[in-house]
Amino acid sequence: MALSARKRGIFKWLSLLTAVAGIGFGAYELFHWFTHVYEFDARIRTDLTRISSRVNGTIEQIAVKEGERVRAGDLLISMEADIVRQRLAALDADLMGASVRRDKLRAEKLALEADIAARAATKRQLVHALKVERRALVDRHAIATKKLQRTEFLVKKNLTSQKLLEDDQDRVIDLSGQIAIADAGVKVAEREVAEIEARRSEIAVLDQDIRIAEIEAARLRAQVREQEVNLSERFIKSPIDGVVDRVFKNQGEYVEDADELLIIHDPENIWIEANIAEDQIRHLQVGQPVKVDMDAYPFDTFRGRVLSIGMVTVADLAPGGNGASAKLLKATQRIPVKIKLLDPPDITAPGMLVEVNIQIRNKASLP
Repeated sequence: MALSARKRGIFKWLSLLTAVAGIGFGAYELFHWFTHVYEFDARIRTDLTRISSRVNGTIEQIAVKEGERVRAGDLLISMEADIVRQRLAALDADLMGASVRRDKLRAEKLALEADIAARAATKRQLVHALKVERRALVDRHAIATKKLQRTEFLVKKNLTSQKLLEDDQDRVIDLSGQIAIADAGVKVAEREVAEIEARRSEIAVLDQDIRIAEIEAARLRAQVREQEVNLSERFIKSPIDGVVDRVFKNQGEYVEDADELLIIHDPENIWIEANIAEDQIRHLQVGQPVKVDMDAYPFDTFRGRVLSIGMVTVADLAPGGNGASAKLLKATQRIPVKIKLLDPPDITAPGMLVEVNIQIRNKASLP
């Protein structure tokens, strides 16, 4: 009987201790419920850079392997480019020919302008000389006419011979003829100047030919640039520092524009995305400390900090989703919260499962 009483006493004490422990654990959980926000299905996220082909062609070389680190500008994949190089060589030759034709036309224009200017200047000098000569003839004709008039007066008075009168008359007639010839010469020379100046229309024609040659050269330069871009796009380089996650193609495969070739991400640019229930979101503020547990490291706890709080629900972010089904079911909505991992482990792969424990603080206590 004494032994049974002792057993009953031990059982009572054990029951009491169990009840106290249960109450204590419940109180602890209740305290944490009011002072922490939990999410057991968070994920490591990053910006996955999906690199696609921008041209059609055959892969000549894959310069990287999955898991390899690369730097921005490193060659990832090269595609066959012999045909593009041949097109570039042909276009360069055509462009050189167009440039030579343009330069030849410019030289012809300069030569024509110089020839017209020189010949026109020579003819103008000739016109000037002919006019000077004509003025001299006119002056001599005026003097000869006055002398003839004087001789005629003297002949009437029988003071000179008839022969002298005839000589003076011949001189006046001869000078009149020379003046007429000089007038004709001036007119012919002026007409020749006009004809030379008329050749300037040929310069306008050459200007048009030069313009056409320049347009042709510009068109060829544009084609060269297009092929240079085409050539550069056949050598696919990394846009970021990062790690090659996946290579989808093999050497020798033919790919088309927009075919996905590989995926890269920057391991330094990672964060945790936790979809927090809307009834808990009021407790969160940017800067709150976060305790992070990772399934990959079950015996370690990591530190984090709230970076941003989403302004739209996960349901509305889903492709084609507007939250209609959730509204019909009256389901609790979730809002994405971005958390920075302050002390990440060596291996932190996007998509890894984590649990977050966000400590609730007052705004005044936030940094």
